[in-house]
Amino acid sequence: LDTLEKWVTEIFSEIPNNGLPKPSFGHLTQPFDTPEFHKLYRVVPIRKIHSLSITWALPPQEQHYRVKPLHYISWLVGHEGKGSVLSFLRKKFWALALYGGNGETGFEQNSTYSIFSISVTLTDEGYKHFYEVAHVVFQYVKMLQKRGPDKRQVLIWEEIQKIEANEFHYQEQTDPVDYVESLCENMQLFQKEDFLTGDQLLFEYKPEV
Repeated sequence: LDTLEKWVTEIFSEIPNNGLPKPSFGHLTQPFDTPEFHKLYRVVPIRKIHSLSITWALPPQEQHYRVKPLHYISWLVGHEGKGSVLSFLRKKFWALALYGGNGETGFEQNSTYSIFSISVTLTDEGYKHFYEVAHVVFQYVKMLQKRGPDKRQVLIWEEIQKIEANEFHYQEQTDPVDYVESLCENMQLFQKEDFLTGDQLLFEYKPEV
């Protein structure tokens, strides 16, 4: 540790502190409020695969890192059991897989916006009915919005919290260089006490968020 401290002092102590606040682009909250964004784009893939991706640009969510609302919503959307979107689409033979979420870093989440995407891997038959597939996804999201958080949702949030805590405590050791890089990024985003855990753990349940 003494050696590391010596290296850091030698390498970084000459960098001046200009005293400027951290840049924020929070005033630019509608980056995709353009006609081009409200369109369906068809892209011919290189692989033989049919995939439907639906993307929303949301207000910045990084200040809610202790709640992780998008993580919670992606858990519900990506559920595969009875009553789920994927279960319904599989019964129709329209879809093979479905996942949704936000990477909570960089391009997907910053001080300007947060991206939330749902991607559905379609069958050949599902490709013929991709409008109906999109409609089902929107119906499910609308249902979540109408119902809002209830007692059952609290239990779901607590389940997610426990799973993430277990994964954190029993995670495999990563390359030290990658770990340091990750911590440096976290220092720009989270409170000091959350540098190690802010990108992984759920701390607070706030249904209004």
